[in-house]
Amino acid sequence: MRTYSASAIVLRRIDLGEKDRILTLFSREHGKLSAVAKGARRPGSKLAGASEPFTYAKMLLSSGRDLDVLTQAEIKESFPNVKADIAGVAYGVYLLELVNSLVDQRQPNPDIFDTLLSAMYVLEGGTDPEMTARYFEVQLLAILGYQPHLDTCLRCGRAPGREKVSFSPSMGGIVCADCGNPPNDAISVPAAVSSYVKALRTVEPHKIKEMRFPAGARRDLARMLRWHIRYRLEHDLKSTDFIDMICEARC
Repeated sequence: MRTYSASAIVLRRIDLGEKDRILTLFSREHGKLSAVAKGARRPGSKLAGASEPFTYAKMLLSSGRDLDVLTQAEIKESFPNVKADIAGVAYGVYLLELVNSLVDQRQPNPDIFDTLLSAMYVLEGGTDPEMTARYFEVQLLAILGYQPHLDTCLRCGRAPGREKVSFSPSMGGIVCADCGNPPNDAISVPAAVSSYVKALRTVEPHKIKEMRFPAGARRDLARMLRWHIRYRLEHDLKSTDFIDMICEARC
């Protein structure tokens, strides 16, 4: 079997039998891939820690017929602070699920890998998990070519003022109030949401902690981006239910 190395983040794990685990990995060099970690569930296994979600490791794998095989791993970061906070876990799982859902198998994309790793380090450093998630959504959508068009109306080309606009995920952008009935899938959002998306698109990761968005802007931004992502995936992500539950408990 051919062996190869990869810098990878564990997106997901599934227990297999009594001893093994099947991992979904996102690697910088090879993109998303699936691998079996044999014996990872045994007490004292050297692969146990490296087969946990969130783990960032340098891995050695062997190519297999159906699944590759994880043979060695050197853990670079396990993100203990993220795992110690329930909101950190919820939003961290959301980032992983978002990548797993939007990225195809074996399609390397170093920009996405670097952005995900940066977002995980931002979470680890104690930055607001919600703001980190909004940052990652905006960055990921832009890399994949799904960035919403918010600067001008898609029908008339006019930049909206302070009025409400209609955001349509099927159109991929906004329609102003002067352009008649909005599309059937449109939701109403403030035109100012464009400025918040721009800020998240251009901010350096270490500066996210300093960003301050009003509570209303946070709600509008989260709602719009979730609607936009849902249209692309044709379903909601499971982790959003966990996030909603935490938000309701804290309100």
